[in-house]
Amino acid sequence: MKSWRNKQRIVGVALVLALLGTMVLGSASGLAMGSVELLKNGNFESGFRNVPGCGMVGNSWGCFTNGGTIDYGFYDDQWAPVVKDGKNSQLIEMNTMQYAASEPNRYAGIYQTVSLVKGANYTFKLSGGMRERNPDPNDDPFRYRVEWGYTPDGSTRWANVTNWVELPWDKIDERTSPTGLLNYSTTFQAPSSKATIFVRVWKKWGSAYKELDVNFDAISLVGKGAVVIKPPKDGVIVVPPKDGVIVVPPADGGDSVVVVPPADGGDSVVVVPPTDGTCGGANLLANGNFESGFSNGVGKGWASFTNGGAAAYGFYDEQWKPVIKDGSNGQLIEINTRGLAAADPDRFAGIYQTVSGLKNGATYELSLWGLMREEAAHPDEDPYRYRVEWGVAPKSAGTVTNWTELSWNEISLRTAPGPMTQYTVKFVAPSDKVVLAVRAWKKWGTVQRELNVNLDAIQLVQCGSGGGSAECCYYVVKSGDSLGVIARKNGTTVAVLLRMNGIKNPNKVYVGQKLRVPCAVVVINPEPPVIVVPPVDPPPVVVVDPAKPASDDQCVWVVVKGGDTLGKIAAANGTSVAVIVSRNEIKNANVIMVGQKLCIPK
Repeated sequence: MKSWRNKQRIVGVALVLALLGTMVLGSASGLAMGSVELLKNGNFESGFRNVPGCGMVGNSWGCFTNGGTIDYGFYDDQWAPVVKDGKNSQLIEMNTMQYAASEPNRYAGIYQTVSLVKGANYTFKLSGGMRERNPDPNDDPFRYRVEWGYTPDGSTRWANVTNWVELPWDKIDERTSPTGLLNYSTTFQAPSSKATIFVRVWKKWGSAYKELDVNFDAISLVGKGAVVIKPPKDGVIVVPPKDGVIVVPPADGGDSVVVVPPADGGDSVVVVPPTDGTCGGANLLANGNFESGFSNGVGKGWASFTNGGAAAYGFYDEQWKPVIKDGSNGQLIEINTRGLAAADPDRFAGIYQTVSGLKNGATYELSLWGLMREEAAHPDEDPYRYRVEWGVAPKSAGTVTNWTELSWNEISLRTAPGPMTQYTVKFVAPSDKVVLAVRAWKKWGTVQRELNVNLDAIQLVQCGSGGGSAECCYYVVKSGDSLGVIARKNGTTVAVLLRMNGIKNPNKVYVGQKLRVPCAVVVINPEPPVIVVPPVDPPPVVVVDPAKPASDDQCVWVVVKGGDTLGKIAAANGTSVAVIVSRNEIKNANVIMVGQKLCIPK
């Protein structure tokens, strides 16, 4: 068997080298041409980042507005009725609710530059829809339009576009009752080797007290493009023959991986060895559970900030059990406009902490628990009127600019809180010392309002070697999908999907089938902003002798399940990694065993 495997690997390597040599010799540039998707993050599943002057914009996209007496907003929309592909769409808002008058012809949009083949034909597609707060049937039915266009020289100035085309989207839904997204498709001939694709929203009239919300998703540009065949540092690019099978030896010397041509006729797949990226260990934040006391209402180790204006702010040591996750204390942040005749929009209040001893470029996981509460129900108001955000910046840079919204959408009554919600995200440290902040955001200048935001069990832990994520996300196969299509949607490869799901025949997937896919890791403050999606396999379970927890009649016993880490177990049980490590005499916080029983102090 060993001799057979060695021969198999030699043959596999020879085939790879021969194919790469053929491709390079066949093209002086080292590129192969084929029909490919040219837009990055067109389905907005590769994340968003905060762009000053706009808001949350999909990674790889730029944004623009033409200002005026109007408020613009760009958001990561995760509401299923306005999402076409995956779980996210780009929301653009144009709002004159705060103004008695506005200018006509207000614009807001997104753009992306692509490399083309001059004279080749390309297909451009997108899905989306328009929504308005309380639409008036007597208003001009064409008061809002969506347009697309491009600059033939790659210019990123939207004012340089001269070929704007209106989409035949005439439906304007009520903001809270969308009736389905619309689709658009067209073809055009590339005028040059580089172009910038623009999509914009147009508010024609200077009407006041209006709110327009437009969602974009599944934006695609398919046509002739270059397929780079230069191997990456940690993998091998394999260009499979049309009717053959290539056997490629994995980097770790394990069983060979069989790579066959993608079912959708893709040009290449990338085989990347797995990396261990388990997150865990000691909490790097001081007083993350707020059990070490407060100073002037702010948890010790933390500092507070607000942006003033017509609002009152409060920071308190919260001890009400329904809004506490870990121990007996939590951080309460209040933004209050009760008793005011007028208020300002976009009021912020938050806490931050400087964290030292990080590794520049290493991956870290932030998790926290919390919820939003309000003094009374306001069902007629914007359901996203309040948000919670987090951000991080290098200590030397000072101000946080990459604010990211947490996926907390529920607003409870102040005296009847719902369950606390956990938020978890991974990011790459921009330096060895960072400022990490969490803030509450009151969007609108509404009066007689009281917003209470509770925070607790804030934890920052380091992820394992290589900075990759061992966590899996899931994708449900839809009609028309193939493994090649699914791989591109999730920023990975057919080979990785084969290994992660134990699929033997890559040409057979089924509608409704649930597939494991790699999760994304957010890269903070890159230049330009990007999302790194590590194509990794889950690491093998490390089997060790389970630690023997100290005898304690006050224990709640937890059995470790597949995918658990001490960080997850601590967060789920309202305690900390340090407490679990100490009580169970665990020597390595990154190594626990499936089936192991852990003592969680009551």
